[in-house]
Amino acid sequence: MSKPKKQRVSTSRKAPLLPTTNANTKGRSTRYGSCVRFVLLLFPILACACTIGSLYLLMARTSVPISEATISKGLADTPHTDIVVLISIGATMAAITSAIRNVQINVYHRRLQSESPRMRTLNLIAAIANTLAYAGIIMLVQFDNNGPDPSPLLHYMGAAVFFSLTGLYGVLHAYLLFKQNQYPTFCKIIFTMVPIAAIACILIFLATQRYEFEWFSVALHAFTIGLVAILFMVDPVDDELRDFFCCRRRSQMDQSSPTKA
Repeated sequence: MSKPKKQRVSTSRKAPLLPTTNANTKGRSTRYGSCVRFVLLLFPILACACTIGSLYLLMARTSVPISEATISKGLADTPHTDIVVLISIGATMAAITSAIRNVQINVYHRRLQSESPRMRTLNLIAAIANTLAYAGIIMLVQFDNNGPDPSPLLHYMGAAVFFSLTGLYGVLHAYLLFKQNQYPTFCKIIFTMVPIAAIACILIFLATQRYEFEWFSVALHAFTIGLVAILFMVDPVDDELRDFFCCRRRSQMDQSSPTKA
């Protein structure tokens, strides 16, 4: 009789890590996963809420309608320490959201073995662009355009960085999202139309000097970040994120690989 062939066990993962099946730790693992997913949803929601909330405070304190005042004028005419704090929190949350989304996209392509250098590069560029964009908006609110040199230069540099890089991120993210099949088409259309609307608003502002479109553009970019919560609900990849940020992926895979005799 011929000897049965030994099946080769693959150690490569095409799906997210599964929760432990140990009876003593199963409930704890479920609670842990729920808490992590809740925290993941907070990042994009807080980023959107803090940014739009700071715009609302600024509009409420400006003595003229937003159709007659730019964001720069509103910041110059009103005390804005709390607005700087809100923007800083929102920008930090947006940067963390970009990093999480970067990991999420990489995990998706790794599962399907569709990862490519071009995809990884575009994903990395998108994450860096959005992080720098929200660093730019902190510069915009931190430095007064009517202050002493070099405050005006830094103020307008921050504005240029924010509007250009958020537009770049919106376009790249829409392209990357269309490469992920687990999301419905209407979701991809929304993530495409909102950044395009934000880009159109800032172009209209630059062409016509209609100031309200500058406000609309910032709000729409913040709304784009807030919508990422939907993507995290569909595919939170909380276990991969834990391994990524704790640098535990390699060690866990090494432990799961069969030892040589």
